[in-house]
Amino acid sequence: MSKAIIIHGAISAGKTKTCLELLHKAKDLGIRVEGVISPRVFEGESLIGYDCRRVSTGEAFPLVRLKEHAVGSDWFHFGGLMYAFSTEGFERANNILIRASIEMTPSTLVFVDEFGRLEDKGRGLHRGASAVASKLAEEGVAVLTCRSDLVESVCDLLGRGAPDAVVLDAGDAGSAWEIVRAALG
Repeated sequence: MSKAIIIHGAISAGKTKTCLELLHKAKDLGIRVEGVISPRVFEGESLIGYDCRRVSTGEAFPLVRLKEHAVGSDWFHFGGLMYAFSTEGFERANNILIRASIEMTPSTLVFVDEFGRLEDKGRGLHRGASAVASKLAEEGVAVLTCRSDLVESVCDLLGRGAPDAVVLDAGDAGSAWEIVRAALG
């Protein structure tokens, strides 16, 4: 049985925090976890961007930075957003997600944090998120995060395989955990 759990909310609503809570519970029970989460990065009290963290190893690398903190040729801009995006970071993150999709089993929990504006335009984590969505047509459990206005886009991404998808508000880790446990058996 496959299951997709879409955690949605506004900026700072707790999407990544919910993923972290699920991740810790899963690891405590020995559940195999894969995928990526994107925790905030601060310089002192100031938010400067987001890293990408591979959930299975804890390895973290730069993904998104405020434009003034993105130095070098690795960074690209998108639209009028205040952030710059790491080409190398997204390549690594996509490779992690693609590998997770290849190795996904019915007892694997995969995280895709976050499907955002870049992904909605076919960039960013889109390639990796698509691979996970395709594998969900066969098996596995995935938690995908997005802003509330992108829930339909995530549902469209999942639509190819049409796994059971549950949409939950960010911060509802209790309900999400019950769904994860039931899906993983």
